[in-house]
Amino acid sequence: MKSIFLVGKAVSIFGLYAGLCLASNLAMSSQTLSGAMIKAEIQSSLALLGIVADPAINQDRQFLPCAADLTVEPMFGGYKTVRVSCSDKNGFSIAVRTQIQSQSSISIPDGDVKTASQLSNNSAKIVKLSRSLQRGEVITLDDLVLVSRPDHRLVGYFEELDHVIGRKTNRPLSVNQALRNRHLEMDWAVEKDQTVTIETQIGGVTVASSGLALDNAQMGDLLKVLNQSSKVIVEGRVVSEKKVKIITK
Repeated sequence: MKSIFLVGKAVSIFGLYAGLCLASNLAMSSQTLSGAMIKAEIQSSLALLGIVADPAINQDRQFLPCAADLTVEPMFGGYKTVRVSCSDKNGFSIAVRTQIQSQSSISIPDGDVKTASQLSNNSAKIVKLSRSLQRGEVITLDDLVLVSRPDHRLVGYFEELDHVIGRKTNRPLSVNQALRNRHLEMDWAVEKDQTVTIETQIGGVTVASSGLALDNAQMGDLLKVLNQSSKVIVEGRVVSEKKVKIITK
């Protein structure tokens, strides 16, 4: 799977403070890229800049595999349109209208990166690396930092240290890398057709029900589950072994 990097003046400034180094790695070089995958990555990348967007791209469209790093960059002096490029020999470059829904100003003060013991449990955060790692290394607590992030939904990033510690890397990773499931060896917390607990937060009450997993999923992944009582398919995030928390809007 290959990385998406945001480039441009605004991102350079953000990276100066937060050590922005996204390695989303959309697909292995032998796999095609779908419009849905590219859309999700654009949304996650823009969310790090405080931008909520609904990129206008056909989610069923298929693109050639990309063995190089994908690049997302602003066009025409802003992020209303971005260029997504693959620098492979047979690569591609497309322009995508982002259809920005909302945008907030992000101010990252010096020293914003904190260790796990220094960061408040109430802060919005993602897990990043405090040092570079080689393929096959086992991640320890000393390898990680928690970094404040914009209060927007991000796809596929870890928010809990316990979800990463003890896992093995499946490729070389750089210092300040924002960790994602696709950077790590497979470690299924839930397997397809397995019975799981579905948790839904309604007001201040947590309601638990039984569900059937419709796919394999790692910790932190989004997963579709069949509610065995209502027979309705719902989507939630895997928060622990055999437990899925429903995403409420």
